[in-house]
Amino acid sequence: MFLKIYEDYIMEIRRLVMKKTNRLVAFVTTVITIFSFFFCSPMSAFASTEVTPSGVDISKIETIVDDIMEGKIGVTVPGAAVSIVKDGKLIFSKGYGVANIEKNLPVDPTSTVFEIGSVSKIFTWTAVMQLVEQGKIDLHTDIREYIGYERLNLVYDKPITILDLMNHTAGFEENASEMLTFEKEKVIPLEKWVSAKHQPKQIYEPGTVIAYSNFGTDIAGYIVEVKSGELFEEYVKNHIFDPLHMQRSTAYANYYHLPGFAENKSKGYGSASEGFELLPENFLNEAPAGAITSTAEDMAKFMIAQMDYEGSLNNSLFNSPQTLKEMHADSLSVSAGMPSNAHGFWQRQENGVRLLEHGGNTTNFSAFLSLLPEENFGVSVLTNVAGESGGVRTEIVDKLSAQFSHQAKVTVPNPHTQDLSGTYYSGRMIHSNFLSSLYLLSGDSIVVKDMGNGEIEVRPSIDPNRETLHFAEVAPLVFERMDSNPSILERSGGSLAFLSFELDENGQVNKVRTGNIRDYLKMPLFKNIQINQIAFVFCIIIFITGSIAALVSVILLRKRKKQGISLHIPAYKQTNLLPVIGLLCMVNMIVTIMRFMSAMSSPIGDFRIHLIINAVFSIGMVIAAIPILRSFRDKQVSRKRKVWNAILIATICLFILLMIQYRFLLFWTI
Repeated sequence: MFLKIYEDYIMEIRRLVMKKTNRLVAFVTTVITIFSFFFCSPMSAFASTEVTPSGVDISKIETIVDDIMEGKIGVTVPGAAVSIVKDGKLIFSKGYGVANIEKNLPVDPTSTVFEIGSVSKIFTWTAVMQLVEQGKIDLHTDIREYIGYERLNLVYDKPITILDLMNHTAGFEENASEMLTFEKEKVIPLEKWVSAKHQPKQIYEPGTVIAYSNFGTDIAGYIVEVKSGELFEEYVKNHIFDPLHMQRSTAYANYYHLPGFAENKSKGYGSASEGFELLPENFLNEAPAGAITSTAEDMAKFMIAQMDYEGSLNNSLFNSPQTLKEMHADSLSVSAGMPSNAHGFWQRQENGVRLLEHGGNTTNFSAFLSLLPEENFGVSVLTNVAGESGGVRTEIVDKLSAQFSHQAKVTVPNPHTQDLSGTYYSGRMIHSNFLSSLYLLSGDSIVVKDMGNGEIEVRPSIDPNRETLHFAEVAPLVFERMDSNPSILERSGGSLAFLSFELDENGQVNKVRTGNIRDYLKMPLFKNIQINQIAFVFCIIIFITGSIAALVSVILLRKRKKQGISLHIPAYKQTNLLPVIGLLCMVNMIVTIMRFMSAMSSPIGDFRIHLIINAVFSIGMVIAAIPILRSFRDKQVSRKRKVWNAILIATICLFILLMIQYRFLLFWTI
């Protein structure tokens, strides 16, 4: 009985204690709730309204990217993958469209492999900076100290430094032959590729002209091989890909020995009249310049590491964050306040925000990497179409990072007095062989019109819409865009926001600097693309007209000969022969270009026979012209015939000069 009373008493005590406790818990909970409301709500609100550098709520990123892609997928690109990082984290990744049109395979940001083209260069410069940090490479040292003095055929005494390679100021002309092969077993090893045999000619003194160079980056990649003792492809794997856990990335152009790469790689396409056409797979001989393949999410890992300024990640690229900061610092100064190169990155400034960027294009793919280091924000866009310029790569950056925005006005007290008008051609050109004629078909130049009031108008020749850009002088001979409409260069991942004009010792303009990709040089009259196009068309018309006339004349001559009519026409047959030889020579030139376009993997020397034929035809034209010149003294030759003969002689002289200018006779140089 006593025990029962005791148990009831204990239970009542427990009930009262629990009641008090519950009230206490309720009170504490209420206090915490109120505290959270007043003190913690702003933190939650901040998290939910965290924004991109352009002020876009992070929660709206997917909607914005989806809207952009909706108008692009199936229209300008078959497929794309986007990854976005912020503050050391992947905040967005998504695939759009298809990786294989024929099989209707969707793009997966985790597994679909794309060629990233020249974005590969950033990996090469990262490898270089790793070895700089280790004391194995000095950016200011002559490259021949690393690769030997006999490996390359350099023209200028001034040495090329690794910094010149990074800034694309080594002075090499563009190269187009043997860049790729369609047979994976024929990829040329880097050690053999970086040689005088494959080297494009050095046409500028080092440090004087920005002329974007794939070969310059290849040299840097080979130096990585030499100083590390590892193949370039293995070095990138061991010191970049593996530490960052980029398991679906490789620098091997021929990746077929790697499990899963060929199966997961997207097909590459080109734009066609209706949709897209599947392009043949090829393999670059220039791994450091553009052979890396990767996925969107692997690129995100690289972007995160590229902005790890605190060195807080276990998989940082460098031992010291200071090396990363050095890599992102200016390495080339063009003009005061004008962004240029940052150890391989192309810089630009938009709305007070600094962007470090690099685009990439192969024959089948396009890519873009954009970092905002001070904002710790990055965007990567990979596409499976060649030469994408519809804005897929850049519109996302404009919306989320920093929109292309320039509203410059003339701010110099005394605008320039020099006349800046003229045509300026790209420093990134082929000069030393017949491939220089390709620029007749698609020349990269700008036409400048000086308005005389501190403003200029600029028309890029590569813009199919022939859009005119307006610039205002913001510093002596430095001009900034007056409008915020992106040109074709901005839509393709480049920039034409600033122009700086440089004068020679006589005070004449000799160079226009953009700060990225290429400088533009004053074009002499004899190199004017439009004039030379007209000259070639004129020669073709005269040759075709003369050949038709020759055919008719031969038919009439034979007819009259059968009728027994005796004709005395000095140099008649030679006159007929001259335009025919010229036309045959022109056809041979066209065949040469067409052969190259269909066999870009062939050595340039394979086309020597065509140049020899041109030389033979040229000699034939000179020989055929001799009796025609004599006919001017023959009184029996009509004035009309003499006029025609004069036109023929002038045309032949013009044609031979054009062949010399565009290197169609220099068979001994290739």
